Amino acid sequence: MEPFCEAFFCVDTDGDEKIHIRDLEDYVKRNNLDPAMVSQWKNLFDKKGTGVITLQEFCDTLGLRLADVRVQRESFRKTQAAASRLNPDIRVIQATMPPDQQYTVSEELIRITSDKNLTPKEVADRLKKYLEDKYGRIWDVVVSDGSCWCSFSHIPETSFFFQYHKYVYLIWKTPE
Repeated sequence: MEPFCEAFFCVDTDGDEKIHIRDLEDYVKRNNLDPAMVSQWKNLFDKKGTGVITLQEFCDTLGLRLADVRVQRESFRKTQAAASRLNPDIRVIQATMPPDQQYTVSEELIRITSDKNLTPKEVADRLKKYLEDKYGRIWDVVVSDGSCWCSFSHIPETSFFFQYHKYVYLIWKTPE
């Protein structure tokens, strides 16, 4: 149900726990989503035809506890706020790392790469040293300028894959 909840949170920008159908239409258009989503949501969540979908109706229809969804909303908002702090040149590909840590790591990478004389291997080595000094052992850092496939195990909430300029950075912490 998480994608449904996240969509609700994105449409309910003022946090009043209400989505007006016009706001949903704007959201669908802005995000190039299937316009059928509007009628589907109206049929599912606005059974009385009021033109407003409340968070309570949303939860009742999906069988979710309102209190749990409110907690999820706060977590989502914090994540969104932290992600918005990332340098606009950072394009997150996939991450389980908390957003505040993504910010710290990406800012360190930007600092390291400001030395244009470093090779990608030197960048990887310096970033690995930084990660291990700050967060403990054992970190893996891959810097790629082309295709890359990998399979790995990592400690939960420590992976961060992103692009910065022409390189892709794959970072994760492995169990000792």
